[in-house]
Amino acid sequence: MTEADKLRFEICIRENLLSDRSDGENIGTYKEKRLHRVLKKFCEPDEACHEIPIGAYVADILRGNDIIEIQTGSFYPMKAKIRYYLEETDFSVTIVRPLPHIKWCVWLDPESGEALSRKKSPKKTLPKDVMRDWLFLCDFLGNERLTVKFLLLEEKEYRLLNGWSKDKKRGSKRYERIPIGLIDEVIYCGAEDYRAFLPEELGESFTASEFMKAAKLRSYGGYASLKILCHLGFIEKSEERKGRSFVYKRKGLSR
Repeated sequence: MTEADKLRFEICIRENLLSDRSDGENIGTYKEKRLHRVLKKFCEPDEACHEIPIGAYVADILRGNDIIEIQTGSFYPMKAKIRYYLEETDFSVTIVRPLPHIKWCVWLDPESGEALSRKKSPKKTLPKDVMRDWLFLCDFLGNERLTVKFLLLEEKEYRLLNGWSKDKKRGSKRYERIPIGLIDEVIYCGAEDYRAFLPEELGESFTASEFMKAAKLRSYGGYASLKILCHLGFIEKSEERKGRSFVYKRKGLSR
């Protein structure tokens, strides 16, 4: 990630902002999600490469022999599409997933769209924080034609004050994610890159709880990581137990 990349991302944001003729704060009239549009322009400036039919699907971007799919939410909806690309075509595939590394939460009046308050979130999202979601790609991880790229962004998340709690925030609907800037990128390409999920300080054998403590993951994310590491052949779940917990063991080579 270079400073030129960050500048180009900011230019994409400004161009999109101008095309919307909006000041970016009162967004009650928006009909299309800006984050997806900005990322598509950033990944491929040539709009002739956008929205290209491939079989029964439409690729966000097709450039030469490379497909780029931009996924702002869960990987689940694209599972069938990725399987088709990898099994029925010869294209290389890159999935681009933005993460709110720095997030400002802006609360909107659900009737007028007026911004009522803004607060910075203390949480800085990283790829490991969406590990549970990675399971939807588990069958494809390690495929040499698949790259998963996370873009760490600073963004504003607009939410409607329409939740069920007294302050209307719990259960509220997210209305829009507006990118502000590009901070960094994290890329996984090929099986060996996923070895980073396995903390070096762990010994040759360990339990799930020991793994989660070392990896700083909670239960769902921890078990998802273990399943992925088993799938890629870095570890295996043995019949041995430590107390009531099964023991996982390192393996020498990935499959």
